[in-house]
Amino acid sequence: MSYDVLVVGRPQCDLVFTGVPVWPAVGREVFAGDLTVTAGGAFNAVAALRRLGLAVGMVGTVGDDEWSRLALEEMENERVSTDLINVLDRPLPSLSVCVTHAGDRGFLTYEPATPVDRRAAREHALTVLRRERAPYVLAWLAPDLPAYAAVARERGMRVVVDTAWDERWLASDAARALVPLADVFLASEPEATFLAGDGDPLLVLRRLGERVPCVVLKRGAAGAAALVDGREYRVPTEPVEVVDATGAGDCFNAGFLYGLCQDRTVEECLRLGNICGGMSVAKPGGFCGAPTEPELIAKARQLGMDIASWRSNA
Repeated sequence: MSYDVLVVGRPQCDLVFTGVPVWPAVGREVFAGDLTVTAGGAFNAVAALRRLGLAVGMVGTVGDDEWSRLALEEMENERVSTDLINVLDRPLPSLSVCVTHAGDRGFLTYEPATPVDRRAAREHALTVLRRERAPYVLAWLAPDLPAYAAVARERGMRVVVDTAWDERWLASDAARALVPLADVFLASEPEATFLAGDGDPLLVLRRLGERVPCVVLKRGAAGAAALVDGREYRVPTEPVEVVDATGAGDCFNAGFLYGLCQDRTVEECLRLGNICGGMSVAKPGGFCGAPTEPELIAKARQLGMDIASWRSNA
């Protein structure tokens, strides 16, 4: 099968609590207005890319536990092939509890994995990357990135890297050393701040841009910025009502990659990312509000983007 994007990561499950009146505190019970149970983790970007009509391959490892089975069912519901998923014959649960309040969210994550499990996931991903091909490989800033990036480059694939939220890891020299492995580096403003060690967003962008040809800074309500081959771009976004911001960055990535796959300009890719990220926060769940390709095109037209020559209109 031919792919537009291969996504290397772990699908997990999210329990998303919305309509929370106050942040939970020690010794107090808080009642949520609603609960959504859905797949999450790396699958957020996969589902968002698939909704945009791209051929996306989910490269990951799950177990035989109920949470892994739920993630596989969600993949089938979103018409994402499970052919590139390695299913182990033992439990490998991965679960996040997401609490949304006042436009932001907090997470409690359970993601156990033995050294044997991690090796199995790594070897499976490398086997798939050696066999399959796509213009882009999306992976995360993690210790196995050097191996994935090496194989991807050997096979002529561009490496797109996003960060994972772990403050101590992002602030480490080990994490910073991996940044130059990316052809395209995507980070939220707080994540980039930890990596670069500075609170000025645009200075952070420039520092990271010294190490990567294309750096994208996701700034939430402030829009997005990019530094590509030494040139800066800044694109604002429309204000939106936030129901749940879980997965908004992943959906931004999908919109940005959608633009890259069609050779759009940097500004257009940023605007597409903003649209996808903005639309995703209208529903609870990391990808549940992600737009389909027709919905993205309609919104882009509404915002005055010239899309007459795009693939969907050919």
